[in-house]
Amino acid sequence: MSFQPLTLADRPIFCETEKRYPLYTSDANFTNMFIWQGFYNFSWTTAHDCLCLISSPTGGTPFAMPPLGPSENQLKAVEFLVENMAEPRLSRIPEALAEVIKAAHPNWRIEPDVNNDDYVYLADKVINLSGRRMHQKKNHYNSFIKNNRHELVTITKELHDELVEVEAKWLTSKTEKIGEDSHLQIEKQAVHLLLENFEALGIVGLAIRVEGKIEAFSLGESLSPDTALIHVEKGSPNIRGIYVALCSSFCRASFSDKTYINREQDLGLPGLRWSKESLKPDHMRKKFDIWPA
Repeated sequence: MSFQPLTLADRPIFCETEKRYPLYTSDANFTNMFIWQGFYNFSWTTAHDCLCLISSPTGGTPFAMPPLGPSENQLKAVEFLVENMAEPRLSRIPEALAEVIKAAHPNWRIEPDVNNDDYVYLADKVINLSGRRMHQKKNHYNSFIKNNRHELVTITKELHDELVEVEAKWLTSKTEKIGEDSHLQIEKQAVHLLLENFEALGIVGLAIRVEGKIEAFSLGESLSPDTALIHVEKGSPNIRGIYVALCSSFCRASFSDKTYINREQDLGLPGLRWSKESLKPDHMRKKFDIWPA
């Protein structure tokens, strides 16, 4: 079967598969793949009742993604992907599937991919910031509420230009700290694509106005029946507590029915790792790289 590039028109196929076979890691979520398509160049086909994906990242080595479909068919789909790659490599493979592959192919090399492990939080803890471990975050939240005249705003397409401005300010502040970075430019493209297509992608979002001006926003969606996925959090670095207020308020408004909040990976970036660890994840959803023998 021939592989075809991933496009927005493919969303109904992927959403139906995700509905029947819920995801528990963030990478193969359709929205994520679509907004990062400009860099990862995903292509897909079907085999063994699974959606089979290969990424050909710009300037990088191609790799196969975890197949989407019935768990009993995923091993066959993995073997199909391996057969259709010149230099087979699997990446972002969830722990359960990695165990199945290891049992079937003990001579394949399997290594943890810790930079891409997902941070997963208890929704109740994120919303209420309860417990001793969250004391510092609660203080930041209270400081924001006390010291800022603010308003919570549901994101609509009419806010597009204001949200782009927030993202631009965030990017400028980040660049001033770490210098020019190609990853930041790739991320900028992904965020803009998400903002331009959030209605078509079924995304929900929340923004915070401070003194009448949007200073932070977040976008996310349901990943599975018990888990929400947060795609984007952007805000002013100069307003104490705005990020924790954003995260808590957004989850309360949109995902109070969920058990878990998945805030994706840290990519091995120290600042991002610190930020995600500081909110005290309940657990990590581990992933693996695999090289067939």
